[in-house]
Amino acid sequence: MTAPTKKHLDLAIALAQFRQGLPKLTDAGLERRAAEVAALPGWYAGELRRLVDAERESRRTTTPPTAPTRSRALRIAAGAAIAGAPAAALTGQALAQYADQVPQVLLYSPAVAVGLVAAAVGASRTARWVDDRRHPLAVDVDEADLNPLGKELLAKVRAARLARGEVC
Repeated sequence: MTAPTKKHLDLAIALAQFRQGLPKLTDAGLERRAAEVAALPGWYAGELRRLVDAERESRRTTTPPTAPTRSRALRIAAGAAIAGAPAAALTGQALAQYADQVPQVLLYSPAVAVGLVAAAVGASRTARWVDDRRHPLAVDVDEADLNPLGKELLAKVRAARLARGEVC
């Protein structure tokens, strides 16, 4: 067996540095890095692809953080109730002292505030529903129906997958 040369040691150091940088990347950054090395030719590029694939696999196999059992809306409502309780108590005491001087409209203002919040939430959900109907999820298209630009893009994607060793 031959002794490692300076060139081999430099490549090993470069691979080690590349491997150390991968865990620091976000998922989007990792996908961008995978796309960068996908089209590179040669042995070194193959090693880079293997490192990126190993990092992807390690992220897939790690257990995702457990989601809390309570819903988000329940947590928000509880937080609002806890934060608003002292202000409501002080306001209630002030209203009790001056109840005969307070206009009747102000006594119904908490109900109006809750109605406005409900209207805002309903409007945002309606907007999301309309947007989902205007821009539905992607639909499979026959390759013969693609325009030349679509065919070129499909060819590039297939070439990149073949370069990575994936089956198309």
